[in-house]
Amino acid sequence: MPPDFSRPLKNRDRLVFPLDLPDLESALKYVSLLKDEVGFFKVGLELFTALGPDFLKRLKDLAPERGIFLDLKLHDIPQTVGRAARAAARLEADILTVHAQGGEKMLQSARENAGKTLILGVTLLTSLNAEDMAEIAPELRSGARYPLFMARRALSCGLGGVVASPLELATFREELGKEAVIAVPGLRPLWARVKGDDQVRVASPAAALSAGATLLVVGRPIRDADDPVLAARKTVEELDEALLDPR
Repeated sequence: MPPDFSRPLKNRDRLVFPLDLPDLESALKYVSLLKDEVGFFKVGLELFTALGPDFLKRLKDLAPERGIFLDLKLHDIPQTVGRAARAAARLEADILTVHAQGGEKMLQSARENAGKTLILGVTLLTSLNAEDMAEIAPELRSGARYPLFMARRALSCGLGGVVASPLELATFREELGKEAVIAVPGLRPLWARVKGDDQVRVASPAAALSAGATLLVVGRPIRDADDPVLAARKTVEELDEALLDPR
C-alpha cells in the first residue's frame, strides 16, 4: 500500500520519481531499479499517452508497495474531468492532478468522482517565471499571489492538496494548514547539477521538506545519474541529514 498521509512519513516514502520516459522498456528499467528506493512513481502525459492505462496496471503489479501518481493535469469541462477522475480511480491511481485554473465546478467534479484517489490542484507550472506571469495575469503583479489564489480555490473545492513550486511552499503551508498534501516538483539535490535545466523555480529536497513539503519530486538528478539507485539513496540521506542538522 502507498503511504498514509495521516501518519508521519519516512523520507523515502516522500520521494516521487517521475517516469518521464518515452517507452515501455525504459519505464520498466527504472521501476525495477527504484521500486525499493522511492515512495511513488509519477506517470505523466508522455508515458501515459505512449502506453495507455494498461501501464498503470502493470506498474501496480511490479511495485505494489509504491504509490501511483498520475500527473495528467486535467483541464476540461466539468463533466469530462469528472469522468476522467472516475476512470483514474478505477485504475487505482493513488494521486491525480488537475489544473486549479479549471474553475470551481471542474474541481468539484473531479473530487466527487475520484473515489479514494487523492486529487491535487496544479497552481502554476514550475517552468513559468515572473515575466510569464505578467503575460498570463497582469492584474496579479506579485508572482506569489496567483498561485496562492489557485491553491485556496483548490482546497475550498474539496481537493486534498496542491502542487506547488518551492518558492511558494512556505506560504502555502502556512495558509493551507498542516493537513493539506503539498507536492513539490523542480527539486534538485545539493549534490546534483542538471544541464539545460528548464525548471526556473527550484530548490533542494531538504529545503522543501523544511518548508513543509509532503511529497518531493526528483527526476533528472536520479534518472540521469550513472547509478540511479545510489542517487535516490543519496537524496534520502540528504533529507535525513537535514533533519538532524541543529541549525
